[in-house]
Amino acid sequence: MPSKAGKTIGLMGSDFASEPVGRFHLAATILAGGGLGLAVSTWLCFTLNAGLAIGSLVCLTEIMLLSLLDSFVSSAILSLLAVGLLDFFFTLPLFTLQIDAVQDVFTLATFVTASFVVTSLVRRAHRLIEVHREQAQLLDLTHDSVVVRNMADVITYWNKGAERIYGWKREEALGKVAYSLLETRFPLPLTDIQKSLLATGYWEGELISSRKDGSQVALGTRWALLRDDKSQPIAMLETSTDITETRAREEALQRVSRLTTMAEFGASFAHELAQPLSAAATNASACMQWLDRDTPNVEKALAGLRRVICETERLTELFQRVRMLSKGTAPQMKPLEVGGGVGDVIALLQRDLLNHRVTLIRKLSPDVPVVLGDRIQLAQVITNLVVNGIQSMENMDDGPRELSIELFSSRDARVVVAVQDSGNGIDPGVIDRIFEPFYTTKPEGMGIGLAICRSIVHAHGGQLCAMNCTARGARFEMSLPAATATESQK
Repeated sequence: MPSKAGKTIGLMGSDFASEPVGRFHLAATILAGGGLGLAVSTWLCFTLNAGLAIGSLVCLTEIMLLSLLDSFVSSAILSLLAVGLLDFFFTLPLFTLQIDAVQDVFTLATFVTASFVVTSLVRRAHRLIEVHREQAQLLDLTHDSVVVRNMADVITYWNKGAERIYGWKREEALGKVAYSLLETRFPLPLTDIQKSLLATGYWEGELISSRKDGSQVALGTRWALLRDDKSQPIAMLETSTDITETRAREEALQRVSRLTTMAEFGASFAHELAQPLSAAATNASACMQWLDRDTPNVEKALAGLRRVICETERLTELFQRVRMLSKGTAPQMKPLEVGGGVGDVIALLQRDLLNHRVTLIRKLSPDVPVVLGDRIQLAQVITNLVVNGIQSMENMDDGPRELSIELFSSRDARVVVAVQDSGNGIDPGVIDRIFEPFYTTKPEGMGIGLAICRSIVHAHGGQLCAMNCTARGARFEMSLPAATATESQK
């Protein structure tokens, strides 16, 4: 009994053997049908006195149509057959293959040349169409959305991945304006995105679009600009990946992280809360004393009241920070001067600096660009870095306790805040892990403070790094991109 493998090989062999037979049958069919068609058409043209030019045009049209069947040999044989038929019916002497007039020789030679050229071009175009069809089929295999839009944002291509993600069928989407159909929400003004696309030919970001059923989908999107031979933009290729579930998981983890942070943040918040409350109470008591005199000192009382107002504003910011951490409030991205945030943090932590006998060194450059960010979140990062610097020098007795805060613009026009202490530095063996979640070198620490700080800085498009200083101590640098002119005007 033959084995399955033997049967498989036998079937494969029969397939390979049948392929040449199939091609032969196709060529024979084309030759028989095409030859008959050419004979009938030339005879009709002769009967109707159409002339050699019309007969040549009719034969050329038939050969061009037959070339679509992708058989070059058959088309070449039919071209020669057509020359013989045209010579037989339209050149003198008639009904012979003899040619007397030189002009007829030239005409038939031109017909043969045109026939071969047209046949080659048609077959090449046919193959290109097949290649494009195969490429389109490959694009339909991907789960990503692939959409092509012209410069008026009208959809000209819509693959199966787009149908799966958005819910609209291809025939429903083609010819529609993409932004209107999908109700897309962009992370930046669309005009800014389009300017960047025209300048660089590429844009990448995250979008929120609407499905056909009205639900929202989060997308990781990449745009590429297509240009013609004259470098003029003609279309945009958009590929998108559905990241809805990924973003939902990340938000859930961030919420858990925020709630976990609350336990560690409680003690710090209570300490921070006590400072402005104590300062407000002290200033209010001083105001009462300045006013409770035979001759009240109104000027000093007003100054004390201004300090009370300042402390209450600081309390408001503290409560806003707690509310943001517990409820997951979206950050308020606005143009802000980082120097003001640094000043607020310094004022907030003055008592910590005094209690730990830390000398503060300020190096704040006044010529620093504005950044686009959330004031509370960035203040939280700076506060965390300063507190870590203070704590790193807590048990140090062999040198001055100095904490330096620098604010400057880097060479690549980024805004940098650097916090440097004079402690023992970071163990080289763990310096690469200090930003990992739940990794800590403190017995009472939870290991999420620096991880959250880096997450906040990354969300602002910046970077947070740590390094050991040459002499002693550690240095943390937060760099943020400067706001564009459009962002600064918001």
